[in-house]
Amino acid sequence: MHVSNLGGRLPLLSSADLEPGARCLYHRLIEGRLGSASPFISRMNTGELIGPFNAMLYAPAIGGGFVDFHEAEERATPLSARVREVVILSVGAVWASAYETYAHRAVAARVGFPPDIVVALATGEACEGLGEDERVAQRFTLELARDRSVSDWTFAEAQRTFGWSGLVALAFLAAAYTATCVMLNAFAVPAPSNGSAG
Repeated sequence: MHVSNLGGRLPLLSSADLEPGARCLYHRLIEGRLGSASPFISRMNTGELIGPFNAMLYAPAIGGGFVDFHEAEERATPLSARVREVVILSVGAVWASAYETYAHRAVAARVGFPPDIVVALATGEACEGLGEDERVAQRFTLELARDRSVSDWTFAEAQRTFGWSGLVALAFLAAAYTATCVMLNAFAVPAPSNGSAG
C-alpha cells in the first residue's frame, strides 16, 4: 500500500494545519493511547495520524467523545486483557476491517496469544488454545456481530462466566469496536503494509 493511501478515502490531515480542536485531540492521542508503547503503527513518520485516528480529527468534538468512551471502558472493565482482545479481534473479523485487525493482532500478541491463535481470532475461526472464558467471549461476540443477536444458550453461558457487570462490559466493548470498524470501513482505511508508515 502506497503511503499516500493510508487515509483510505480521507486525505491525511497534516498536524501543522489542524484547527485548534483537532490540534488538541491530536496531542491528546499521541501523548496518550498512541504513545511510544503502542505495538502498532498509528502515525506517519511525518506526523499524520492513520487508522481511525485521522478520521477523528475531521470531527474532533465527536472524536474526543469517542476517545472518552474507549478510555472509560479500558479503565473500568472487569474483563481481562486477553478476553478484551478476543472480543476486539472477533468484531474485526466479522467486519473484515483491515486496520483494526492489523492493530489488534499486535496487541493480542503482546498480551500473550501465540501466532496461530492470533490468526484464528482475526479470521473468526474457533480456537482450541483459548481458555474457557476466552472461548465464551469469542462465541458471544461472533454471534452478536454476525447475527445481530445472541442465542439464549450463549447468553446464559456468558452470564455464568462473566456475571451481569462483565456481560454488560462485554457488550460495551463489542459496541466500541463495532463503531471503530464502521469508521474504518466507511473510509476504506487500510493497514500499513510491511509494518511501515513511511
